Amino acid sequence: MKLFSYFSLYQKLLAGYLFLLAILILPCLFSIYSIYRIEATVSTFFKRTLQISSSIEYAKSLVPSLEAEARRLVILHKADSLKAVRPLIADLEAKLDPLLVTDSIALENNFQEFRNTLALLNFIISQPDILKDHHPGSPHTPTLTDEAREQEIKGLTFHLMELLAQAENIQKQTLQEKSRESSAIISHVKNGTLLLLLIATIVALTVPWILYIYIKKPIKFLQKGIYAIGRGNFDHQIPVVSRDELGELAESFNHMARSLKELDTLKSDFIAVASHELKTPLAAMLEASKLLSEPQIGQLNERQARLVNVLNTSMARFKTLVEELLDLSKMQAGLVSLEKKKENIKDVVDNAIKGVRPIASAKKVNIVSQYPEKQVEVDVDRKRLERALVNLLDNALNFTDPGKEIKVIVKNLESKKNGQIMIIVVDRGPGIEVEEQKQVFEKFYQSRLTPRQSGSGLGLTIARQIVTAHGGEIWIESPPGKEIALEEERGTAVFVQLPL
Repeated sequence: MKLFSYFSLYQKLLAGYLFLLAILILPCLFSIYSIYRIEATVSTFFKRTLQISSSIEYAKSLVPSLEAEARRLVILHKADSLKAVRPLIADLEAKLDPLLVTDSIALENNFQEFRNTLALLNFIISQPDILKDHHPGSPHTPTLTDEAREQEIKGLTFHLMELLAQAENIQKQTLQEKSRESSAIISHVKNGTLLLLLIATIVALTVPWILYIYIKKPIKFLQKGIYAIGRGNFDHQIPVVSRDELGELAESFNHMARSLKELDTLKSDFIAVASHELKTPLAAMLEASKLLSEPQIGQLNERQARLVNVLNTSMARFKTLVEELLDLSKMQAGLVSLEKKKENIKDVVDNAIKGVRPIASAKKVNIVSQYPEKQVEVDVDRKRLERALVNLLDNALNFTDPGKEIKVIVKNLESKKNGQIMIIVVDRGPGIEVEEQKQVFEKFYQSRLTPRQSGSGLGLTIARQIVTAHGGEIWIESPPGKEIALEEERGTAVFVQLPL
């Protein structure tokens, strides 16, 4: 198997194809060869059987002539009868030669006995006194010896006819046996062909499945690797199980993952250092900006106050961005450890809503919540989960028009394995296009429908990091289903599913 891994994918597929072809052709070759052998055997047998049957029929027609000429010879002592009898005997001996029989001992013995009877008949007609004292044209009176010989000839020719009848019966029995043997052989060939066809079918179905598993395995590794890389796990490496094109693809992917990890590390280090270095002067700048608004510093005119207000707002957003970058860098570096304990999910959600209530009130957006009747406790890091929910609510506020509402639904999924809780944040915004729904959780990604100056593009990324760290899942549906939608064919629902 290790040696097989060094072949190219084309060579492996070609080998599999040729193997399948050989397996499928094998039953056909077996059947053709068996049919040829059966045909040759049956043809030879029936040809020989036909020859012997013809000889027997021919002999049956000659024996009466032989008997008549032999009796005429021994009674009338005619020389021309002697000349007629001996060729008949020789002809019968040649037609029913035991050497012609190869597949029936009984028939061979029958022919041998037939020949012995002919020899005895030949001996009788070859007696020296058969033609003695006989002159052509002179009358001959049969003697007692002539009558005895005639009786012997009659008995011998009768026996010859019996032997020929026995030979016919033996031929019939042999033909029946050969027919049964042929049927048995044909049945064996048929069963053998069906068995080979069954084996070939099983192999023909198994080999493609083995090839499919062999090819699917590295592709599955590649799919998992792509999914892991897509989620930011640059440490993921694909096992290299062969040296073919798929193995080369796996090695290339691993090289790409290592390169991406190096780039991500450099980027994270840069962001962390830059964010950390910016934090201190940023705090001083923000404090100085706030002091400009204090009456003790001096009275500002309307234009100066407006500029200071813009400065304060921008500095606050800048500070939030720096803090989010620092948090995200820590999460990705694994420096943030969760402090889990049992918390009432209603309290966690209510506190998150309370955190964004001032912004919602300023925008005149109402936030409604819906909880299960039974109190549910979840093993979570309350501070981190509240941060994730605040980010989701803040994102929903950005997309919801003034005067509208946002709904937070909490469901207890007791039917799930070990129990799960689901939190759904539903807004009445314009929605998110399908092709963007998998990208909204990426860093700095903002939908083209996102209002200007609405955030850093890190809120959903941080929410995903927190939910994933809790062993949960987060996803988006836009538009949401009718059972939870606030407005038909409009809005977005963010689903958070956490284990209890």
